Amino acid sequence: MTFTFAIACLEAKKQQIVHQRRVNKTSRANTCVLSLPDARFIKLFRVDKETFKWILRKIQPDFTLSYLTPALQLAATLHFLATGSYKLSVSRNRPVNIGRSTFSRILHNVIPLMEAVLCREAITLRMSQQQIKQSRDYFYENYQLPRVVACVDGMQIKILKPVRDETIYFNDKDYYSINAMLVCNYNMEILAIDCTHPGSCSDHYIWSNSQAREYLSRNVKCHYVLADTAYALENYVLTPYRNADQDSVEQRFNERHAAARSVVQRTINLLKSRFGCMQRALMYDARRRTPLDEREMLHEQMDEFDGEIEYEDDDTGALLRDEIACTLR
Repeated sequence: MTFTFAIACLEAKKQQIVHQRRVNKTSRANTCVLSLPDARFIKLFRVDKETFKWILRKIQPDFTLSYLTPALQLAATLHFLATGSYKLSVSRNRPVNIGRSTFSRILHNVIPLMEAVLCREAITLRMSQQQIKQSRDYFYENYQLPRVVACVDGMQIKILKPVRDETIYFNDKDYYSINAMLVCNYNMEILAIDCTHPGSCSDHYIWSNSQAREYLSRNVKCHYVLADTAYALENYVLTPYRNADQDSVEQRFNERHAAARSVVQRTINLLKSRFGCMQRALMYDARRRTPLDEREMLHEQMDEFDGEIEYEDDDTGALLRDEIACTLR
């Protein structure tokens, strides 16, 4: 009996030592995160310290995991977004050992917080009159396209094969993805983004059902959004001419349009280069993002449309585009 009790005490002491080591390591890591050199901090997290602290202040009240500080949870999340790895090493000799299951809980807690709290402030389609003027001036002075305020495009974000409804996530480039819609201004600032649609959805479908389109159609009068031929021509959406003749006014318009619209592709490329997680196939749980009725509707859409879709041009949009094309020199 005495021997058994001694063994039990020894085991309890061992567990206490292990726990204390974990506490000490976590405490050191919490202290180390903001004491890193500025250059290394930005390399690890893709934001500077002031931005990190601003994000932390915004979302800290809603953290749930108590044994890891909010600073460390945010650091682990930002590091994953920056590199695609959940293994965080705040210095060469001080790795932070966060298990995969623990990190999964962190990610599923922190990402929704960042989305709910930060996106409302950092990503908005509301533009002041000064911002609208700056955009108009930029596109007209550089490309002679009048009254342009934004550009829209889709980007395919590669994911691993989903465990359910995999067919709607398989895109026309033969891999599984999310088709994300992005709207930006002349200065590569993101005004709107929608990452809720599977890769098989067309850019036009996502745009047509987006809050961004609804907002711009009601609030940006007599101005234009630039889009490629995957979108329908509308009285506020300028798309290129299809099959423009060589040396024609239509071809000249297409060239200016492509040069101006390149800002959205540069924005997408910058986003992907800044956040390394987008350069690899991500784990994705469809149950967390896409409601069942949405998936059923998408199945019906896939059955109805097969292959590349061409959309009828809006008559008013066509007249407006012709007027602009004829003024280009």
